[in-house]
Amino acid sequence: MRILVVTQFRRKVGGIETYLATIVPALNNSGHELGICYEFEGPQDREPLEFPGEILQWPIMNFGKTAVLAQITCWHPDLVFCHGFSDLEFESQLLKLAPGIFYAHNYHGTCVSGTKTRKFPTAAPCSRTFGLGCLFQYYPRRCGGLNPATMLKRYKGEGERLRLLRDYAAIVTNSEYLAREYRHHGLNARCLYLFTHDQQSDVLPSPPLESNAAKLLFVGRMDRLKGGQLLLEALPEIRARVGRDLQLTFIGDGPDRGAWQKKAEKMQTHSGIRIEFRGWLTKSHLAQQYADADLLVVPSLWPEPFGLVGIEAGFHGLPAVAFSVGGIPEWLHDSENGYLAQGDPPTPEELARASAQALDPKNHQRLRVGAKEAAQRWTVEKHYVDLNHLLQNTINGSEPPTLVPAH
Repeated sequence: MRILVVTQFRRKVGGIETYLATIVPALNNSGHELGICYEFEGPQDREPLEFPGEILQWPIMNFGKTAVLAQITCWHPDLVFCHGFSDLEFESQLLKLAPGIFYAHNYHGTCVSGTKTRKFPTAAPCSRTFGLGCLFQYYPRRCGGLNPATMLKRYKGEGERLRLLRDYAAIVTNSEYLAREYRHHGLNARCLYLFTHDQQSDVLPSPPLESNAAKLLFVGRMDRLKGGQLLLEALPEIRARVGRDLQLTFIGDGPDRGAWQKKAEKMQTHSGIRIEFRGWLTKSHLAQQYADADLLVVPSLWPEPFGLVGIEAGFHGLPAVAFSVGGIPEWLHDSENGYLAQGDPPTPEELARASAQALDPKNHQRLRVGAKEAAQRWTVEKHYVDLNHLLQNTINGSEPPTLVPAH
């Protein structure tokens, strides 16, 4: 099978590129012919994607759209496997060459802002169907910025994306929650669960609650919807509930890091709370952080499509707490590998309750074992079997067509 992979960046900007770094070589090794088309280079400080030499690569930013489309046309792909693209006209031209599968890693075509989150009066998930009504909610609910031109441009772009999705033979998502969102918009979507990229850990986890301070860990991008501000607000109550000092480590970076650090400085005036910011870490150093921590906190306010960080931490025997939003409840189960906090709306009090429950010595060791066992269910082998089955069905025309929205 000749598969054309279509994506935005040639460098590892986020989870999409990390996914492709694993799945593209796997498809190549199984006998498929692979070509990959990039739209942009990506930030120079990010690691480039490296693939075997036999995989053809078409960087649009180097050769231009006309030349790349001509070369791909001559290559005659059997299938287009798309992971997001900003040039919808070029993408539609590719779909004329072969049937397509769109892997929706986020809320493409279902939300003006792309976050499916209302930010006023408090940040919480949004369940609206994309349409004209969203424009009337955009400002009152603070869905995005205050520039009306940007709002209208994004609305037009997301509407075009939703229409183009109907041209795909299959829509795939990384959680059942996200699949339901696309079905709600009239598309025949199905879930193909993600997997962890490091399923064997050479780092031994620390003994449960070995130090005087309970060690909490946040890993991810630092922006408002990731909930770091709310986590900081929850710390005094967490400490009061567990009756122990707290040590919170932030791993990552982002636009809100400065604001979080300023708040953290004030929070540390509370006796018994210590907070540090480590930035992004190498794979081995992050593994050590997972092993040393007592609890991963995923305080996301928006409906995370999945939340893979919880599975990655689980392979190191690290339980998690998170708000019950988006696809998170599909991997985080109360009393098995952590605890869920009520997420509509998310509050510091709820996060503190769930965190204290997970840190309770009567629960903690059981959760460590459960986190390890739960994480081992999310294997690349199972993902690849399901993906290859979908690829074959799409080529054979046995995948049901996408549906046309009734509204």
